[in-house]
Amino acid sequence: MSAGYGKLLSALKSLLPGERLSLIGRVVRFIRRQRFVLSGAFVWATVMSRFSPGTPGFGAARQWYSALTGRSCEPRPFQLRFKAEEAVSLFEEAFESAVAPWRECRPIPHALSRHVVDIVVIDSTLIKVADSLRRKFKGLRNVPAQIKACLTISAVGSLPLFAELAPGTKNDPLLFPPVHLFRKGTLWLFDLGFLAFERLRELLQGGHLFICRIKTVSNPVIVAVRKGPSWARKAVREHEAIRLRSLLPAGKRIGRQWDLDVSITSHKAGCGVPLAVRVVIVPGRDGEQLGYFTNLRPDTWCPVAVREAYRLRWQIELVFKEMKQHLNLESIPTKDPFAAQVFVWASLIALAVSRVISRCLAPIASLVGLAASIRPALISRALRSTIRLLIPLLRGGNARAGVPPQMFFDDLKAQAKSTGGPRKDSFARLAEMLGPA
Repeated sequence: MSAGYGKLLSALKSLLPGERLSLIGRVVRFIRRQRFVLSGAFVWATVMSRFSPGTPGFGAARQWYSALTGRSCEPRPFQLRFKAEEAVSLFEEAFESAVAPWRECRPIPHALSRHVVDIVVIDSTLIKVADSLRRKFKGLRNVPAQIKACLTISAVGSLPLFAELAPGTKNDPLLFPPVHLFRKGTLWLFDLGFLAFERLRELLQGGHLFICRIKTVSNPVIVAVRKGPSWARKAVREHEAIRLRSLLPAGKRIGRQWDLDVSITSHKAGCGVPLAVRVVIVPGRDGEQLGYFTNLRPDTWCPVAVREAYRLRWQIELVFKEMKQHLNLESIPTKDPFAAQVFVWASLIALAVSRVISRCLAPIASLVGLAASIRPALISRALRSTIRLLIPLLRGGNARAGVPPQMFFDDLKAQAKSTGGPRKDSFARLAEMLGPA
């Protein structure tokens, strides 16, 4: 057995070990009747089916289950396994079990590790489901039914760290993950849809860092002007409790950077003392205001560095694109509310499987940015044609079955290799601005 094959076998067993899946199945009471369907094989079969082309559903998962266990199952009894709340709990706990070590392990070295422990990005995406599910998963605008998948990833290697499913109409701030699950010193990047006074307070009290966009209606009190026009400095000295929009209206074009110390208060009664944070505003295209709330140190993180760091938020948009193109996130072929959630969770677990394989092909520190030699998103695409070669590993690591292990690894590397050449991205530019790790 080659070293790479053995490493992958160990990594996959650690990701979703059969014993742990069986324990989770017992704890959540997964299908107490007809016990011959194994929890571990059921999870793996459904996850592997998400790499299949077309619109994989119950039939694809049943075929994978037969390939993994050597047992045949009748279509209807197997399909009923998906249509239970216990099945949703099984996959939700399986995902949490797979990604929890990535949140809790020692910090992964990266270009900015001298300044932040990790860079975490959070966002949500909407998944259209059958219109008959609108009572449970009401959609936005003209879409009757949608599931909102809120995902948190690390920008270092695009590792999934936390996820939650909800109806499409649920507000993003209510889906923010528990901050205490993440290491202190983590830098959070999120869009203005997640901005809330309580969230910023929680991050500050927990010892975390953050950058988020400013809403147009945000109007904090200016405490001091670190960078800005001289007339703005004079106005702050002469007037107490002067507000941001009194000096800089939301639609006004700017030609220079603003760096302000501000005080934020909540409109809700009893929300405690105001928060002291920074507001950084830099000129965008045609002088458009690009404004951010942050608590990064101003002596290290200048306004341009804050803007550059926020660009890393785009990583999660690329992850959603990867999941929709290669992991069937938008292919939910069922009218059952529980089965729909199972398929979404299976796609999220498939993302974790893809990242485990990426880490076996290259060190995670080298999977960052445009200069990466191996692109994790391409691993997901490559697995669509090679996923069946993992069956020997999951059935017990029989390397003699099918294609030789080294050929499997070489094929994955060839398909996932970046062909763009070395390119400078936000990680590289920030490393130059802030100094090497």
